[in-house]
Amino acid sequence: MLLPAAAEGEASHVSGMPTHVWVVDDDEFVRDSLTAMLQAYGFDVAAFASGADLLAQRGKAAATCLVIDQHMPGLAGLDVLVELRNRLASPPTILITGRIDPEIEQRARQLGVVAILQKPFAAARLVSLIRHAIATG
Repeated sequence: MLLPAAAEGEASHVSGMPTHVWVVDDDEFVRDSLTAMLQAYGFDVAAFASGADLLAQRGKAAATCLVIDQHMPGLAGLDVLVELRNRLASPPTILITGRIDPEIEQRARQLGVVAILQKPFAAARLVSLIRHAIATG
């Protein structure tokens, strides 16, 4: 069951703590749009232009949810998730993609991805999935 989306600007917290969402997308417009939209919903967002940028990050608050694009140059989204799991416990993950195929769906299921969203998607849908992922994470 998905949680209802909050009104714009409503703070997003779990157990009184702010939620930290990592957004990874090589498309600058998508990355900036997602960042602004999630911040408007009260999420603390760290955005990365690639999987390599995310894996190289230091000093960012630990993510309570990861929103990552599958089709990127270099490391694909699911490959980044595997690397995160090899390094430490990975946060609940929502995979975004311009195209879904059965192989990606199967691999995402095996890796425990919370949801796959095909671009374009409604902001309220993503926010609901993030809240659900964090609440059940």
